[in-house]
Amino acid sequence: MILPLFRHELRSCLLPTAIIAAVVILYACVIIGMYDPRLGESLALMRDAMPELFAAFGMSDQGTTLLEFVVNYLHGFLLVVFPLVLVAVLTSRLVVRHVERGSIAYLLAQPVGRTRLVLSQAGVLALCLVLLVVALTAFELAAAQAMFPGELVASDLVAVNVATFCLWLFLSGMCWVGACVLPNVSAARWVGVAVCTLFVLAQMLSGMGDELAWLADVTPLSLLDPLGVASGDADSVAGAAVLAATGVALVALGAAAFSRRDLSV
Repeated sequence: MILPLFRHELRSCLLPTAIIAAVVILYACVIIGMYDPRLGESLALMRDAMPELFAAFGMSDQGTTLLEFVVNYLHGFLLVVFPLVLVAVLTSRLVVRHVERGSIAYLLAQPVGRTRLVLSQAGVLALCLVLLVVALTAFELAAAQAMFPGELVASDLVAVNVATFCLWLFLSGMCWVGACVLPNVSAARWVGVAVCTLFVLAQMLSGMGDELAWLADVTPLSLLDPLGVASGDADSVAGAAVLAATGVALVALGAAAFSRRDLSV
């Protein structure tokens, strides 16, 4: 890792990370505040009126506990889409923008290898995601304790968020390998994001009826079961581990490809 480069890039990535963190924390606090049996009855009526729509956004079952409520209304869609937006922005800043503007030439002129350079950039992305999940967990715990003392077990929420972080690693790997491998700037910026978006859409459509249930078999997002991880289910833990390992492998593949890439600088 190249520490001066790491610190410089981290400073440039903190603002978008803080913005996304503020948005997801706001949604998390609002959703925790919605945990009310009376409101739950209203949501149940809405869900019965529009079952396909609620299923598409991962909200088909509000659950009986605060943890289940939070997972169903937050982790099924919002904590997939907003982190994907962050990953897209950071990947563009850390890799694609340097190639597009030609500033990659100054970085390559330094007496360091390409692999160290690209892994330093990947480290910035990983740290930003860690900061996001830590901030989210801390605010969720604080909000739950303030509004519903004793309703949320901290270790269960941590397990749920760690599982979700594994999904973020997978999304990061998809975007990262595209940015590092593809020579066209537009393709490098958007192909990985587009593939991840297709996975999200497939996951949403798979819950909208038996005819589309097969789509769950073609999207890796179906490997994520946060509540299963919190309960210690072996298959759910394995699914989260596969997502994380795939994400790390994709980042390594991207770094290897970038180190051999012919850059016109």
